[in-house]
Amino acid sequence: MVDSTKKSLDTINKISRQILSRILEINTISQATLQDLENTEVHPSNKEITELMSKRELLITRLFKQHKAQEISAQPELVQEMLDLDNKLTTKSELCKQGIYDQAIKLKKSKKVAKSYQQY
Repeated sequence: MVDSTKKSLDTINKISRQILSRILEINTISQATLQDLENTEVHPSNKEITELMSKRELLITRLFKQHKAQEISAQPELVQEMLDLDNKLTTKSELCKQGIYDQAIKLKKSKKVAKSYQQY
């Protein structure tokens, strides 16, 4: 069972790193100009992130249902890596969310300015 626990933790950590990579890609893309934002559709990696997050959540749930606490705690490095990656995911997600929110506000303001000029 130790190998199974280790494999589960490795898989969770691998998926977490993939999600972090996709978030960084989206964050880079979200630095686009305001015109690009107006034409933005759901980016393909958004769907991929959602799928990876669902898979990760399922694997974590399965890990704690199928393995005893002693088996999980026998892999402290992998558990710590999982926790570190989880903290990074939370931080990067919040930063990305804030960046997109800020850009949406800028877009709304620029549209208001454009409407004001059109009135004259």
